[in-house]
Amino acid sequence: MKASRPNPSRPNTRYQLALWIDRWIGPPICAVLLGARRLFDGRAGRPAPDSVRRILVLKMWGMGSIVLVSPLLRRLRERWPDARIDFLSLRENEPILHLIPEVDRVVSLDLGSGIASFVLRTARELWRLRAERYDLLFDLEFFTRFSAIFSFLARAQRSHGFSAKGKWRGRLHDVEVPFNAYHHVAANFLTLLRRDPMEPVDEKELEHDAALTRLVAGEAAGSSLRRVLVEDPAWREGDPIVAVNPNAGDMALERRWPLEKVAELLQHLSGQLRVNVVVTGSPAEREYVESVVAASGAESRVVNLAGRIDIPELVALFSRSAVVVTNDSGPLHIAAAAGASTAALFGPETPRLYAPLLSRPGQRHVVHYRGLACSPCMFVHDNKVLSCWFAQARCMTGIQPADVLASVNDLLAEAVSPREGVSPLRVVDS
Repeated sequence: MKASRPNPSRPNTRYQLALWIDRWIGPPICAVLLGARRLFDGRAGRPAPDSVRRILVLKMWGMGSIVLVSPLLRRLRERWPDARIDFLSLRENEPILHLIPEVDRVVSLDLGSGIASFVLRTARELWRLRAERYDLLFDLEFFTRFSAIFSFLARAQRSHGFSAKGKWRGRLHDVEVPFNAYHHVAANFLTLLRRDPMEPVDEKELEHDAALTRLVAGEAAGSSLRRVLVEDPAWREGDPIVAVNPNAGDMALERRWPLEKVAELLQHLSGQLRVNVVVTGSPAEREYVESVVAASGAESRVVNLAGRIDIPELVALFSRSAVVVTNDSGPLHIAAAAGASTAALFGPETPRLYAPLLSRPGQRHVVHYRGLACSPCMFVHDNKVLSCWFAQARCMTGIQPADVLASVNDLLAEAVSPREGVSPLRVVDS
């Protein structure tokens, strides 16, 4: 007999409000614009391949998903080396976008100042972007109506975006590509480049050791990170770093490994291994991270950086880490792009869509995913709203600290003495 379903834990009220507006106000706006397009759209059609000078890429939500755009951005740069590539996103994603070398200019919208202010500022930015006269626009949001509306009103010569039945969005794009939940998100982004949306997807290009563009934080971030580390009483100079991210972002907290499991892992890591155990988190996550560290009883042996470093410094930390242990969240993909080997914990969502990719030779990833009969229960089609059968997600509670510790040990050993024939990505059932 199944337990009653809990309400999804979504403390991000901005995201909830945005979803509500998108769901109820988006469809009629899309319907009006679709009618107007049929009557009045007089754009000249496809730009000539050699005349592409300005490209706009749009991805609002998900810092991890933005990192996974890099294979598409690299292809755009290879195809149009002289074109300017602008990237439109929320202001909170600016720090990571400034580290992606293929992005020439970042354009940001601020949802933190309220809906009325957001609408006004978005209208002003839209008017300015229309004057840019973009040749190509790529809308990388999966199913939101807002991004399709924005893309249409930006009036690029040609726009590409995902389509889905019943979503009232795809027909506003000139090139519509179905989003395929059986292919990696990065592969779905690449399909937007195809002329024929029915052309088979080849995910092999995501398997090579430089699928992701390497994120490099720079000397300033590295120096400031080092000052923070050496001043911490738990820091031990010369020992390798094992970074632990116990968070999962406030859009879907159900992806977090239970507090007591993380605490047990921290206890084992700090007590059994000669490593620097460093935990991470945003300023908003600091209180939760402190409770995890306190529950481990290893406060004197754990460096807590939650709320103390910014995104470039986080990239610098991950680039220096021998292993990063993290839930399925944005820091997983940041760590992968920074060159770290990872032990990733998946539960409500499937690694089929979001498995970490490689950014350097010799990098290794171990994904802990139980693959229960009810998994996955969180889908991009439903804006990642959890529909769990149980009071607490068993896909996460069933992952054992001893198994994750074994993965960390294996990854540390492989970093010192690489073995031939070891797959760079291994999915294990904990």
